[in-house]
Amino acid sequence: MILSVLCAIFSVAGGFIPFWAVYKILLLFINRTATGNYILLWCLVGVGGYLIRVICFGISTILAHISAYTILEGIRLKIANRLMRAPLGEVMGRRIGYLKNIIMDKVEDLEPPLAHVIPELTSNLLLPLAIFVWMLAIDWRMGLSILIAPALAMIPMFFLMKNYNSQYAAYMEANNHVNNIIIEYVEG
Repeated sequence: MILSVLCAIFSVAGGFIPFWAVYKILLLFINRTATGNYILLWCLVGVGGYLIRVICFGISTILAHISAYTILEGIRLKIANRLMRAPLGEVMGRRIGYLKNIIMDKVEDLEPPLAHVIPELTSNLLLPLAIFVWMLAIDWRMGLSILIAPALAMIPMFFLMKNYNSQYAAYMEANNHVNNIIIEYVEG
């Protein structure tokens, strides 16, 4: 998982390189020193940064999914071992859809945080935070101006997520009901 996070950080860093290359090309034109060779050089640097981004993101995603599904396998095996040692009356007292929901669906709900949130959130927060600190070092007003866009983005997000918990609870209740009915129907 650590290697996945490192690759994700390199991926985000590689994503900044094309913007830096465009900045350098613009400087060449502003300073009136633009030549075909310099423009080609910075275009290649930009393409190289893009390739770093894509390759490192792919490696990060593969490593994160290997780690995540290894963890999920371990969790499912522990649940199965626990069921094997549980009293028969306790296990038989549960509906099969409920047990399937725990073993398959609830455990599978851990995949997005493990495979995506940990590497991607870490990398996508770490580098912008570093750029924010760098901007503060250059000019504190410019650094503070960076905070305006995320603050404005949170306003509609707040209104959209206001009823999320109640809607999700109703969805999960309906999902459990459907799971129980389908599995009992299939089993006869």
